[in-house]
Amino acid sequence: MAENLVGKPIKSAVIVSKVYKRQVSGAIYEIASLLKKLGVEAYLDQNTSVGFNIPDIPCLSRKAIKEKDLIIVVGGDGSVLGAARTLVDLQVPVLGVNRGHLGLLTDVSPADLEEALNKIVRGRYTKEERMILDMRVFRQDEDGAGELIGQSFATNETVIHSGMMAHMMVFKVTIDGTYMYTLRGDGIIVNTPTGSTAYSLSAGGPIVEPHLDVLSLVPMFPQSLNCSPIIIPGKSTVRIDFACKDDCVEWVNINCDGQVTVRADTKCSVLIRQHKTPLILIHPEGYDYYSILRQKLGWGQSLI
Repeated sequence: MAENLVGKPIKSAVIVSKVYKRQVSGAIYEIASLLKKLGVEAYLDQNTSVGFNIPDIPCLSRKAIKEKDLIIVVGGDGSVLGAARTLVDLQVPVLGVNRGHLGLLTDVSPADLEEALNKIVRGRYTKEERMILDMRVFRQDEDGAGELIGQSFATNETVIHSGMMAHMMVFKVTIDGTYMYTLRGDGIIVNTPTGSTAYSLSAGGPIVEPHLDVLSLVPMFPQSLNCSPIIIPGKSTVRIDFACKDDCVEWVNINCDGQVTVRADTKCSVLIRQHKTPLILIHPEGYDYYSILRQKLGWGQSLI
C-alpha cells in the first residue's frame, strides 16, 4: 500500500538495465550525471556495467546493493519485472525510468526525469508494496516424496499451458487444500494485482488495484462457457494438478512474467503462493494510478 509520507532523502542509488537494450546507454549516463549533480552516489550493478561496457561508473556486487538507498531501473516494464525477480529480497526500493513502451511500472518519463529525481532525492516520494508470486513445480516419486523441478518469482503472473496453440489440457485447481474446480482449456493464469493490467487483462481478467491483497485466477479459452475468472485472498496457496492418462503424459510450460519458463509434464504439480518479501516501488510526488490507467489504456477516449 502506498505511504503518503515524505520519505528519507536518497544518498546513494544503483542503476540497473537489461544488457541488450543498447539504446538506453545514453540514459544511464544521463541519470548518473544528474544523481552526481544532486549529491547522490551513483553506481551500476555488475551485469549492467559489463553489458554496456561502462567502466567509468563504479559497479557493485549484489550483496553491496543491499546497503544502498535506491535501485533505478532503466527500460520498460519488462526491465522492472526482471529486476524484481532477482533483487526483491534485497528490500531496496525500486524506481522505474521509462525507456520502453507501455510503462505502467516505469512511471518516470524522459521529459520529467530531472524534475522527478530532484524531488525524489530530497525525500518527496511515496512508497508502495507490490506482491510477488513464488512459483514452484514438484513431481512426486513412487514413494510419495516430492522433488523440486523448478522455481521462479513473478511480479505479474504465472501462466500454465501446453506450449502449443489451441491445445486443451485438463487442470485440477485446489485452493489452500480445498478442491475448487477442474478446468478444460488452453491454460490458466494466476496473477497479482500488478499483473491485472498485463496478460490477464488480454484474457478477460479484471483490473485490480495494486494495493489489494488478492490473487486472480483467469482461465484461458475454457471449453465451458460458465468458467469465469475469480479473485481469491492474497495469502492463498494455489495448487494446479493435471488430469491425464497414465500412458499419455504431456508437456507443460509454466511461464513467469513472460520471461522465465519452466518445462514440466502432466505428472507434476504447480504450487503458487505469495512470496514473503514484497517489491517496494517508489513513485514521484503526484503519482496517480487512475491517471496512468486513463493514459495507458485509453479510458474515456472516443471510439470513432
